[in-house]
Amino acid sequence: MNLGSGSKLIFKTKPWAHQLKALEYMYPRDAAALYTKPGSGKTKIMIDLVVNRGFKRVLVVAPKKPCDVWKPQVQIHSNIPPDHVYELHNMTGKEKAALLKTFKPVKPGEGCTIFICNYDSIWQKPVDKVWFYKKLGIDCVICDESHRIKSPSSKCSCFLARLGKVVPHRYLLTGTPLAENPLDVYAQYRFLDRSIYGTNYAAFCDKYLNIDLNLSARVGFPIKDKKQPYKNLDDLREKMFSCAFYMKSTIELPKTTRMVIKIPMPAGLEYLYKELDKEGALEMDEGYMTVNNALSMVIRKQQVTSGYLPLEHDDGTTELKRISTYRRTYLYQFLKGLPESEPVVIFAKFSKDLYAIRKVAERLSCGYSEVSGKEDSLKSWKSGKTRILGVQYTAGSESIDLTRAHLCIFYTLDHSLGKYDQARARVHRPGQEKPCIYYHFVATMSSGKTVDQEILQCWKDKKNYIDFVMENFQNS
Repeated sequence: MNLGSGSKLIFKTKPWAHQLKALEYMYPRDAAALYTKPGSGKTKIMIDLVVNRGFKRVLVVAPKKPCDVWKPQVQIHSNIPPDHVYELHNMTGKEKAALLKTFKPVKPGEGCTIFICNYDSIWQKPVDKVWFYKKLGIDCVICDESHRIKSPSSKCSCFLARLGKVVPHRYLLTGTPLAENPLDVYAQYRFLDRSIYGTNYAAFCDKYLNIDLNLSARVGFPIKDKKQPYKNLDDLREKMFSCAFYMKSTIELPKTTRMVIKIPMPAGLEYLYKELDKEGALEMDEGYMTVNNALSMVIRKQQVTSGYLPLEHDDGTTELKRISTYRRTYLYQFLKGLPESEPVVIFAKFSKDLYAIRKVAERLSCGYSEVSGKEDSLKSWKSGKTRILGVQYTAGSESIDLTRAHLCIFYTLDHSLGKYDQARARVHRPGQEKPCIYYHFVATMSSGKTVDQEILQCWKDKKNYIDFVMENFQNS
């Protein structure tokens, strides 16, 4: 492959056709975004870019799971020695400080060194200063799963914005750049190229949100029309893709089917749900439960539909009380109806949901593995030792391959569309050979909508705006 000057690019491993197209776009640019479908090989593309551009000191920032992927991928796709790859998030403050003595200004002929750090650690003390990375000689920063920095006010996002001002080469990688809504692009581009959307978030929102200046809001911006919250999306899209490549994999994947499984709530549970929705609180003999804000209300409603309540006591203690096993019982009956030999992936939001899934697996005597904040037994499931894999969204919706299964159950739903899309892509990705079926467990009531039904509608509304921006784009 020849680019520009006629110099030939060298690859340790042969790239796919869509990877070559992406590299051709990224190569001449010092700041660019690569939007890819999960499993399309974006890590290899960036490793090939780093090697062929001759970058010397590269910082890769990624979530915890993807961080674990980068080092072995560097060894597979390049000749960079293993001792030239440093995992900063696994180093102590003293070890990081020692790096400043080890790494002097880049010498002629010196090879590439890659530093890897997760988003949780990149901004934290004792190394939370831009000068640390300047002294290391960082000449390139890659933000993998860059939707993680979509919040303009987060400490991580603000730190990377400062770092982006002093590093000459900057790149974004993600399959879901607009994880929740079109405004997600702002903070990512503040790091990438602040000339595109500016550095004033209020001005950005004024341009792309239908704000009613006659209204006031304590938090955020008052929206004039909730049915049409955004404006000027054509302009937003044009600017967004002025330095971005939207890569659609050329690998043909099996078809997918989505099914909504309605689960009627027991009468007693429905009563508690409606009381919570009406009063914003619940008072029971065993204790009480209060709701402080809109997000807290969503969480509490989901906990009720899962069959348990976090009850507060007068002495200040909190008890997680199980009040129904209807959802667990339905899962048991549902799994009994599936072929016994079929592996199944089950996504859930709460740790108590995973406990319920584990109990169902034990009752079926089919073996259980888990990926959560407390446990990671993915290897045993991948090896075939267990049939059921319980996955918590926050721990397993990114950078893991679950193609052993083609049946996927969403036992409880997460309000985040981005997490949901990422979760689906764990199963439906290169390596999958069977049509994928997604089952969504949705609690229902005799009258009115449950939080599960509201989340489904919310996903649909968000997706309409995101698709407008993403699907109407043509790479330049």
